Amino acid sequence: MSKNILYTWTFDDTKNRSAFWYIAAISIVIGFAVWGFLTKQYGMSFVVLLVAGVAFFVENNSADHVNVSLTDLGIQVENTFYDYSRIQSYTMIYSHGQAIFLRLSLTQRWIRNIDLRLDNTVATELKNILPNYLEENPKQDMSFLDRIIYLLKL
Repeated sequence: MSKNILYTWTFDDTKNRSAFWYIAAISIVIGFAVWGFLTKQYGMSFVVLLVAGVAFFVENNSADHVNVSLTDLGIQVENTFYDYSRIQSYTMIYSHGQAIFLRLSLTQRWIRNIDLRLDNTVATELKNILPNYLEENPKQDMSFLDRIIYLLKL
């Protein structure tokens, strides 16, 4: 079976954070680690430092640009292919009239959602193509936690 590419786009996945953001993040991590040490919760201190280290490692080793291809068999995100049978539904997430994410709800147990960045031009094109292959979930919106993550650039 050959995949016919219907639409492609690339988005920038770098997080442009200020020096203040990094200073605040490091201060919070060190504060939790010291607090855990002082209250004899050594496991918590270890976990906080471990999670911060893994997050830093993942951020620095992830691709700066992500290529997405919409095909007639599924969606290719970089080197991972998601067959339409693995995708339950999709949602266009907007903030103040601007499209910010295409949220794919997967049928997998561990990874439930994949958020792909987009803009209004890409969203308009995808609205013409995706309903032919997937069910749209128009009721899903940015949750409070999603808004915090988006605002804090996590």
